[in-house]
Amino acid sequence: MATPGSNTPGKKDRREDAREKARIEREAEKKRQRRNKIFLQGGIGAAVVAIVVIIVLVVVGNGASSGGGGGGSSKGPKNMGSSGILFSGSDGKLTAAVTPAAKISDAVTPKAGDSSDGVANIVTYVDWACPACQSFEKAYAADIADLVKSGKATLDVQPVSILDRNYQTSRYASRAANAAACVANFAPDKFLDAQNVFYDKQPQEGSNGLTNSQIKSLLSESGVGTDAINKCVDNETYKKWVSNVTAKVTSNPDLIDATQGGFSTPTVFVDGKRWDSKGDFLTFVKQNS
Repeated sequence: MATPGSNTPGKKDRREDAREKARIEREAEKKRQRRNKIFLQGGIGAAVVAIVVIIVLVVVGNGASSGGGGGGSSKGPKNMGSSGILFSGSDGKLTAAVTPAAKISDAVTPKAGDSSDGVANIVTYVDWACPACQSFEKAYAADIADLVKSGKATLDVQPVSILDRNYQTSRYASRAANAAACVANFAPDKFLDAQNVFYDKQPQEGSNGLTNSQIKSLLSESGVGTDAINKCVDNETYKKWVSNVTAKVTSNPDLIDATQGGFSTPTVFVDGKRWDSKGDFLTFVKQNS
């Protein structure tokens, strides 16, 4: 604990420092995402030239994937009926809503949260491979959890996969999103614990990301290293669901960031109002709920 005249920063100072660092990192990540979009558009011509080769490879190697698992489930995970996992709380406890698994084709199109009963409805669209999401979570996850536990807020976490391109050919972002779905299905109340561990141990962009064995190790560290979840990771059970949800989210005009010209992560709403990531998020929650 810091004392008057001490050089040791107090908890409040550390959180403020973390939030400022998170703001800087989010701005840097947004600039990087804009550059990547320009590079991607510039590469369209080269991609057209390669179409014939790609078609041949798909025909010859139909079903082959760098992700390994078949992702054969025709349903999404339980407890993510709206493509996100919803948390509410009271008396210092946080609980995930329980919902049945739905067919992938029946998945609800994601929408920004609406206001209800004076409770702040927080919706976060995140990629577990996203550095800007990591910064946001490090700065605000504990405070958001406290708001939910006190009954002052709900939290709807919508995992997507938009950053496979940043991890060579390993499809790490997609496999991490599948892991998120596995946890939601088998251990929903431990979902946020797993998310925190994945952000703490997030691999460097430009690397191969994490192998499935390393993903399972992180899940074990999170307290959810069960045989069922490990099998879900190895088989990439929710591969199709991740792809479907990501496509719906990234094409939803309500979720497009005008400053980016497209969808980016983290995208955060409070009672249907988008946070621009520039100001303090907790202040934004108070002002818009």
